[in-house]
Amino acid sequence: MRRYVIPLLWIVLSANTWLLLVHLVVNVDVGSMPLTAPEAVLACALLVVAPALVFLPVGSWLAAPFFDVEAILGWGTLGFVVVFFTPSGPAGAPLTYGQFLALLLPLTVAIASVATLIAYAFVRRLQPDGERALNVLQARRIGYLAALALVALALLQALALLTPFNGALVTAVAVLAELFVVASRRPALPRA
Repeated sequence: MRRYVIPLLWIVLSANTWLLLVHLVVNVDVGSMPLTAPEAVLACALLVVAPALVFLPVGSWLAAPFFDVEAILGWGTLGFVVVFFTPSGPAGAPLTYGQFLALLLPLTVAIASVATLIAYAFVRRLQPDGERALNVLQARRIGYLAALALVALALLQALALLTPFNGALVTAVAVLAELFVVASRRPALPRA
């Protein structure tokens, strides 16, 4: 019984934390408040606690070094940037390079954390007898390649440069990079 109660309580706590964070962002609009306001301080704390409640158990299950810290910092920073950063200049003005990087870097890490979990599920399914550490390493590599490809596609779309050819080229580069790494790790065939 205890085996089911603790995970269920963890899920309920995690869901309530995310709901409180969404309430503060959408209904209370903490992004327009100064960072010293009590609601803004609570939102900043929840930007760390909410991803921690999700990724700490996942990180311990995955047994990947620093995966949980990386995911918590990625999602927390992305949430902070989205909620509290406002573009300088008039409405509709493009982001400055600093603001653009402040958005793209945590976005890449956040997408990579989710893509790593998806890739791990596929790698584990394809190589069930493989060594767990190698599966996790391969999944992290695939996760970051997928995140970089998705962010590159989003960047091309934001710059109105995304065409089917450019999209296929970015995807092909990511796939070829993974194939190159996998092919270079295969043992050499014995000579006859």
